[in-house]
Amino acid sequence: MKPRCTNKITHEGWYYLFIFAMVFGGAVLRDVNLLVILGGMLAGPMFLSRHLALQTLRGLIVERRLPQAICAGDLLIVNLAITNTRKYLGSWILLLEEPIRRIDGSTGKPNEELLEEASVLFPYVPGANGRKGAYSGRLTRRGQYSLGPMRLSTRFPFGLVRYTYTCCPATTVTVLPRLGNLSPQWNARRHKSLAGSDRHEQRPGIEGDFFGLRTWQRGDNRRSIHWRTSARAGELMVRQFEQPRSRDVAVVLDLWQPDVPSEEHHDNIELAVSFAATLVAQLCRSGSSDVFLIAADPLPHATGGPGSTALLDDLMERLALVEPQARDVAAELLQKAAAEIEPGTEIIVVSTRAIQPESPEIVGKMPTALYRRLAGRHIRVVDTSSKELEQFFRATE
Repeated sequence: MKPRCTNKITHEGWYYLFIFAMVFGGAVLRDVNLLVILGGMLAGPMFLSRHLALQTLRGLIVERRLPQAICAGDLLIVNLAITNTRKYLGSWILLLEEPIRRIDGSTGKPNEELLEEASVLFPYVPGANGRKGAYSGRLTRRGQYSLGPMRLSTRFPFGLVRYTYTCCPATTVTVLPRLGNLSPQWNARRHKSLAGSDRHEQRPGIEGDFFGLRTWQRGDNRRSIHWRTSARAGELMVRQFEQPRSRDVAVVLDLWQPDVPSEEHHDNIELAVSFAATLVAQLCRSGSSDVFLIAADPLPHATGGPGSTALLDDLMERLALVEPQARDVAAELLQKAAAEIEPGTEIIVVSTRAIQPESPEIVGKMPTALYRRLAGRHIRVVDTSSKELEQFFRATE
């Protein structure tokens, strides 16, 4: 972005010019020498103000530093720094201004409506030196925001002329969904529901990979005794096995809303995204299973892998940008889950409405082969419009 500098006469400057015009006009019409001298004296500050304001902005370098990540409702702190590259001359009364606009998810462009105008005043920046400042605020909605372009201006020394310098190009910041708290009842109910579905998958024998041998202890399974090693050691030795990994989880996010949504529908959408984000964060931080996310994007697809911080960052950014749809895409999302997720993966459907995966409305839209793959899986539906959600999840204020 090419820097550009513009000047504008302030309101005080126009008042000053009006007085100057009256004095100079009276001097010409009345032929009064003292008024001519007074008019010349009044013209001096206007020209001096224009020259000094321009010189004040020369040789300045502005830097902006944004936080790496921020959730909706958290305090956004933007750090600013001005460096004066001139050796001796300082700069006075510098004002940094930055417009903040929300980016429309459908067009990918900033909205015309200005959300906020942040400003920071630097009284003085000495030569060969710098000054730091910051502004803060709260962005209460998830999504992408456009910050800038940043403008540096001054009205030094008399406030008659304002010079403005476009110093930093516009940048974007992604506001992630706000995380809530999952109650112990959620984990207990989830593990209880999985216990029954796991029984038919259990095979006789010992699960897990072989890890090593150790001395037998009271309560150990006798089938794990390694008799050959026990005979050589003269004491009972048992085989140790690594604990099997937790069940992999796929979170399917269905953000349906009517064609004309109300404020209640908007709140329900954000609640569903917050719940899905909290669930994904808990699974990724445990790192004991693979985590997948299938959301109602323009092209729904599964994003996931082994639970990790890097995966959590990717999933949170995707959740920050997902938009609700009036079109019914529940069958399409479950079809993606059946096609792209491995068998044995637990599927948690987070929806803004009450849906039944086995209902004719969903089954009729899916190919028979994919529905058969889906029918044998454990699917749990969480309806965020239901009061039952309050038992399992609490959104932070």
